[in-house]
Amino acid sequence: KKLGKTEADAIELIGIGHATGNLFVDADPLSMPTTAFAAQNCYEMANISPSDVNIAEVHDCFTITEILMMDALKLAQSGSTGLDMVRNGETTLEGRIPVNTGGGLVAFGHPVGATGIKQVLEIYRQMKGLCGDYQVSKIPNVGITANMGGDDKTAVVGLFRNH
Repeated sequence: KKLGKTEADAIELIGIGHATGNLFVDADPLSMPTTAFAAQNCYEMANISPSDVNIAEVHDCFTITEILMMDALKLAQSGSTGLDMVRNGETTLEGRIPVNTGGGLVAFGHPVGATGIKQVLEIYRQMKGLCGDYQVSKIPNVGITANMGGDDKTAVVGLFRNH
């Protein structure tokens, strides 16, 4: 109230998950088990499931990373993968779960150290209808961010709810 803001001006952090992997053992290069573990903890803390998510901002240092992140977050419907989501248009601004609506980290210059903040800001802007030409067609209620480092050796996942 001191800042002249109301609850409607905010989004709420409803879950957070963090995990680290073994630096000396490489996992399957087509999976992200550390991110998956952090996501599971995050979903449990928020008491929601992946099907409740309406928008996502994921680490996309490479194209394949974005797809693997969607798999680790379990955003695809049963029997599908992140690649299927992209092929079916589910990740577009008009899709079922828009992903990286502002172009992701690659389009933003991959701001190492500021990546997580950029992701949360993008979720906030979409939830509040502040994205102009790239605003999603339906204002999201629940958003997820997923950031990782060191080839999935550390991961942080956050869940946010719009007010």
